[in-house]
Amino acid sequence: ADHVMSNWATIYASADMLVIAEMANDWWWFWDDETARYEEATNLHAFDISQPGETSYIGSGRVNGTILDQFSLSEYNGFLRVATTTGQWGRWWLPAEEQTGPENHVFVLEQLTHGDGSTNQSTELNVVGHVGGIAVGERIWSSRFVGDRGYLVTFRNIDPLWTLDLSDPANPQVIGELEVPGVSTYIHPLDENHLLTIGIGGDENGLDWGSTQLSLFDVTDFANPVLASQLELSPVAADEKHEWSWAWSEATYEHKAFQYWNGKLAIPLSTYRHTWDASGYGHYEYVSKLVLVDVSTTAGLSIYDGSSIDHSMFYNGNDEWYWDRPDIRRTVFIDDYVYAISQHGVTVHQLDTMELSASADLPFNSPSDMNIFEDEPREENEKDPDRDADDSDDETATGSGGSA
Repeated sequence: ADHVMSNWATIYASADMLVIAEMANDWWWFWDDETARYEEATNLHAFDISQPGETSYIGSGRVNGTILDQFSLSEYNGFLRVATTTGQWGRWWLPAEEQTGPENHVFVLEQLTHGDGSTNQSTELNVVGHVGGIAVGERIWSSRFVGDRGYLVTFRNIDPLWTLDLSDPANPQVIGELEVPGVSTYIHPLDENHLLTIGIGGDENGLDWGSTQLSLFDVTDFANPVLASQLELSPVAADEKHEWSWAWSEATYEHKAFQYWNGKLAIPLSTYRHTWDASGYGHYEYVSKLVLVDVSTTAGLSIYDGSSIDHSMFYNGNDEWYWDRPDIRRTVFIDDYVYAISQHGVTVHQLDTMELSASADLPFNSPSDMNIFEDEPREENEKDPDRDADDSDDETATGSGGSA
């Protein structure tokens, strides 16, 4: 095993390299008077994992700025690419001449070599290429690297998609830009010339946080990316939206909730509203759905079969849902079926008809089932019969005084 002592880190891995990326300073550094003039920086620690069952330390390096997530990192042909943002903290207490707005960068690093070409003694990752000044005044909301290509989405009021040519590691270049309303928070490459993204809808005035938006981009002309199709998603009908609270989707910030398979995209969506019964008693009505979308690089984006999978049945009538996460969390496509999984249940639907094939409740302990506080505190030396029985079994299995 190899170890690195680090701050809280982001982990990225390709087939051959594992990278640990950490902020170079403690998280509170930008509030500290003595360190307020430090530049944001990210430490990078790389390991070779190309051999199964083995890891070997490659080296460490540092780049200016901070990363967003693991998609800000990429290894390709031995080069490490990193997308960062500098100046995003808005340190208003500094003198005006020392205040800098956000600016975005892509750095390319490789293991430092010696004059004889040997890397045996080197443990340094050296910056060999850099392009900066990208979207000054904005910060990165999503990024993705695919082979020799890179994609960034930055945002202030309008969402620019940036395309980058990384074929020359020593000279990365911004090639194209497209401005569209809203912002993409995750980029999913469909093929060499198309990107599927999810994010928040909006207009020239900013974001509509109740709108989950899908976008299909055509990057065939890499210098002139095109918005090929766009689709706004909602868990309730358009004529009902004003009755409900704002909607949200975990897939806008957790890529594991974004499930694309064989031309179908599954996105969980949720919302709720306050309702009152005849006696005037108020409670919540919750909507937790999975929307399936047809994704076609020629026909664009559309709701599949005009239907969705509803898990609201697992929650409505139970006013204790707010102690839990009632949303559909994950989706699995298996053969001709789609499995939707929430904390209270699992449903299975046939893809061709969207008919419910099976469902199962999952066990859930509500707050009323949990004895959070005992009526009387247990004495420190008071024995627990169940624990004694377990301990006795353990001793029988492992021998007197033994441990498993």
